[in-house]
Amino acid sequence: MKRLTEQDTKAADARQAIDDVLALAGDGRMQDALALLTPPVAAIPRNRNQVRRLVVAPAMRAGELDTARLFLERLVEANPSSSDDLLTLGSVMMRAGRRDAGQAHIERAGELDPDNLAIAAVRLQALVQATDFDAARDFARRYADRSPDHARLAQLCLIALARAGDLDTSLVIVERLQDQPDLTTDLALEVAQVLQLAGRHEEALAIGRTALEQGGESPRLHLVVANAMLSLGGEDAEILEHLRQARDKAAKDVLLLRTLGETLLRLRQNEEAVDVLRQASTLAPDLRNLKMLLARALRLARHYDEAATLLRKLAQEDPHSPALQRYTISTLLQAGLEDEAQGHYADLVGRKRAYLQGSFTDALARLDQNLASAPIPKGRLDFAWSLASRLAGSEPADRNAWDDRVRWGCLADLLLLDWLECAPERVGEVAEMLDGIDAAVAGLRNGLDKGKGALLISPHMGPMYAGPLALHMAGIPMKWLASAPKIASFPHVGSLISTSEHSELEVTREVMTSLRHGNAVIIAIDGAMSPAAPRVGWEGRRVTYSPFAAGLCYRLGVPSFITIPYWQDRRVKFHVEAMPAKQEGQEFPAFAQAYQDAFFREVERQILRGPENLRLSGGIWRGIR
Repeated sequence: MKRLTEQDTKAADARQAIDDVLALAGDGRMQDALALLTPPVAAIPRNRNQVRRLVVAPAMRAGELDTARLFLERLVEANPSSSDDLLTLGSVMMRAGRRDAGQAHIERAGELDPDNLAIAAVRLQALVQATDFDAARDFARRYADRSPDHARLAQLCLIALARAGDLDTSLVIVERLQDQPDLTTDLALEVAQVLQLAGRHEEALAIGRTALEQGGESPRLHLVVANAMLSLGGEDAEILEHLRQARDKAAKDVLLLRTLGETLLRLRQNEEAVDVLRQASTLAPDLRNLKMLLARALRLARHYDEAATLLRKLAQEDPHSPALQRYTISTLLQAGLEDEAQGHYADLVGRKRAYLQGSFTDALARLDQNLASAPIPKGRLDFAWSLASRLAGSEPADRNAWDDRVRWGCLADLLLLDWLECAPERVGEVAEMLDGIDAAVAGLRNGLDKGKGALLISPHMGPMYAGPLALHMAGIPMKWLASAPKIASFPHVGSLISTSEHSELEVTREVMTSLRHGNAVIIAIDGAMSPAAPRVGWEGRRVTYSPFAAGLCYRLGVPSFITIPYWQDRRVKFHVEAMPAKQEGQEFPAFAQAYQDAFFREVERQILRGPENLRLSGGIWRGIR
């Protein structure tokens, strides 16, 4: 009985002590309360629960992190194996800026209870916040299989893996999650973003829409839905509505503003696009691509002087970008600054001539050393690989070698342009590599004999710039549409219809005049004179394709041919095929569809001629990311 009485006495003392601790803490006398919270008092489970609930939690809510830390340290001292107290103590110390000590407590909690997914989530969050991306990636990989059972852990795993570029492990988690009907908004956002990175835009769109329908209000969720719709060619009005809703909630999100600006340009709402992109550029003044987009918007809104001022500065900062220099030159021409444009063009040609050493054959051989510089996004390579494999009926043996051949073909066409533009006196070196010109143009001559001119259409594929050269060598009277600026010193200025400094109406007039004069007019009908260029569905994507050529053929009876140069054994050959002609009684929609179908059949034939003939830059490829 005596022993029982002693236990009762100790229990009563502990109850009295904890009552006194809570009373003192309630009066704000924290040091006095802490002095009474001795390890024996704190060791009693009921007492610990009361301290957590009535002292620690209110202190954390009030931001009194030092107070919370002192009481938690006493609880941990009394019970060092309490993973919950270690976890809370670590979180408090992280919030207070004591990151290393806090992370150590969190790691200790995880070691004591490695199967506790809530603790694992906090451990991973600490690694992400500490920007220890390698450790965060490794931790996320360890918990990938179990993370779908805990929403916060799954979300953090996807964040960590995305920052590390580990798409494969991310997809392991996503496969378990995407069919769950009750994803949190934050987790749905991460799942949708992973699906987008994997090119699975339909699934990303479905996840995003479901989350929004269930009340999710994340601006980034609206952005994900809009981006998925952009990739799939969704309705512009709905895309714009998602972006506007996102901007209402995140007016300073630069990525959001950029996407909104691009969409406004597609819808020809150029003045609003200028305002949006100017705001984005102010928020992120170091993003050169954003400034380039603003310059494009200024041009489309006909603010030529402001566009020229902005591009002049960008061109000075990056004198080695031919695309930027050409764009600057055409903008200076639009602003009426012809002498300055001529000076820029002379500088561009001079710099590029310095790189054109040796023969054209030597220059082609050197491309193998610079394949990494080809401007081809990985997503576009993946798309083309999948399409080429399907069309061929099997995958090529070596994916890396296939990718390198694609890159070589892209660089070879750019080299061809540089050679024709900057070394016209040596064009014979290129001409020596062109085979079968006379046979290729025989049908064109017959078409031109009708006196209506001829339209020669092509996709952005193969060595495009060999086409105009071959026609010139064959003596075919011709004009060609290109984005090159119409500078007096440009070697082929007499045959150029420049799309970079004229409006669409002006370009159309020049084409009509050229046809009336009996010229062959070369048009890459998958090009885009503006972000608002028409698009059609192709292989599950929306790609640029203009019905302009089909319209001329239908209304004026202009003969039309598709002409596609291609590489074979590192020499250039030509494929020429007559396009469909208008049939008796055929309505325009039916004719336009037949014309479009014939064009994309030829695109598929070109894909099968080898990866170096894809080009994967501009035209139909531009919208594939």
